[in-house]
Amino acid sequence: MRLSGALLCLLVLGGLVQAETPSEPAQADATPEYSIGIEDVLRVSVWGETALDLRTRVRPDGKITVPLVNDIKVEGMTPDQVRKEIARRLASYIRDPNVTVSVEEINSFRVYVLGEVNRQGPISLFRPTRLLQVIAAAGGLTQFSKKELTILREENGIERRVRVDYKRLVAGDASQANLFLKPGDTVLVD
Repeated sequence: MRLSGALLCLLVLGGLVQAETPSEPAQADATPEYSIGIEDVLRVSVWGETALDLRTRVRPDGKITVPLVNDIKVEGMTPDQVRKEIARRLASYIRDPNVTVSVEEINSFRVYVLGEVNRQGPISLFRPTRLLQVIAAAGGLTQFSKKELTILREENGIERRVRVDYKRLVAGDASQANLFLKPGDTVLVD
């Protein structure tokens, strides 16, 4: 009885401590699971079916070719979504196919930096990266920079421009966001 009473007391106290702990604020721009892009290299394995294992690059049309099931559009899908789609299509030929899809090379996550930076050109990224990190990867701003940044981003076929004041961003001004960049973004530095 004493042991169960002490255990109950610990559980109640633990619940009170947990209840008093403020919850973390939700991430406004939390990063989603990785989406496959053109030029990424995928490894597809089917357990027990080595003839179906392959290493393939995502073509410019966003597709890969898998034996028995032909072309599958994978651009914009997560590796798990691709795995499920391949397994669904293989089910006509193989009973309960156990498919694994992994991204071996990330080649589609590239941004471009132009203007008053020390190293202009494409920058390949391998994880979600914020604007200031990309500026640092480009060698920082030149002495001639006006410290004005513009992100060119294509959304639904329309180019959108997002202006950022570098001085205010670095100073911590809440009106300037250190945004996550997306594949294909171009950062213009004046």
